[in-house]
Amino acid sequence: MGGTLQISKVGLGGYEFGDDPDWAGAREVLSAAIDAGIDWLDTAEQYFDGMNELTIGRALRDIGAEMTISTKVAPAPDGTGFAPDQIRKACLTSLERLGVERVDMYLLHWPDGTGVRLEETWTSMRRLVDDGLAGHVGLSNFDGEQIERCLAVGPVDLIQEGLSPIDHLETRELARWSAERGIAVVTYEPLANGMLAGAIGAPEDFARVVEDYEAWGFWKRLFAPGRFERSRAVADGMRAVAGRLGCTLAQVAIAWNLHQPGVTATLAGTRNPAHIRADAAAASIGLTEGDLAELDALIPLGPTFATDGADGEG
Repeated sequence: MGGTLQISKVGLGGYEFGDDPDWAGAREVLSAAIDAGIDWLDTAEQYFDGMNELTIGRALRDIGAEMTISTKVAPAPDGTGFAPDQIRKACLTSLERLGVERVDMYLLHWPDGTGVRLEETWTSMRRLVDDGLAGHVGLSNFDGEQIERCLAVGPVDLIQEGLSPIDHLETRELARWSAERGIAVVTYEPLANGMLAGAIGAPEDFARVVEDYEAWGFWKRLFAPGRFERSRAVADGMRAVAGRLGCTLAQVAIAWNLHQPGVTATLAGTRNPAHIRADAAAASIGLTEGDLAELDALIPLGPTFATDGADGEG
């Protein structure tokens, strides 16, 4: 079904809007995204306890625009839960917050750990499509074995996974595998939590916006001692490629993502209208086989290949 999911190559990550944004700024970013050809955005019930969905719904109404929307339900206790009645309740609640009658893409946010059988959950997800409450249903942060269990019940229309040249590299194989089964693949974090946006000069830069940043998994994987230096080495190498191509580091990172076999689209989150216009433009950057080989040669320099003993978990 991957071929039937019609969305722009770059989508807008709604998480950056938070739960109480500068409304004028939010409208400006949405308008800039739409003007740049971005026709979809992503959110989740778990983002700011549902307030992110309310924020996005209101902002779209304020500018009088419609976009294809992707949202997600999380397992209990962080989200509504994956039991059949909880799935339907979560979807209806998200529709109410977003102010729409049907959500275009509805995903399970991450695997359940409370004992709910995945097959029962997926039956409920497919029923949402049958009932006209969701256009496509998918999985976020699930592995191949879990995806196969869902496929035994009914189609999986899309998956959403992290991917960048310095993080979530296992997604490259999963994307190929999924494409062979007709599953669309959407990636997130193409800029590796800001490292490939050129915004991170030191690990402590996260302290400005994330008080407990050292507890986050991405910090442990990418920015902990012994990891940050490797992340910066990849970024510096990619910056040289960007200079030769006449684009930004962020644009090269997004273009690399979109050139990976099986990848349908990627998400870019920002509160800056200029940034979202530049992110959208990255979809038209054509990387040659030589460019891709040069970029792939940088990957072993990255933190995934560190031998410092850090487990990267969290």
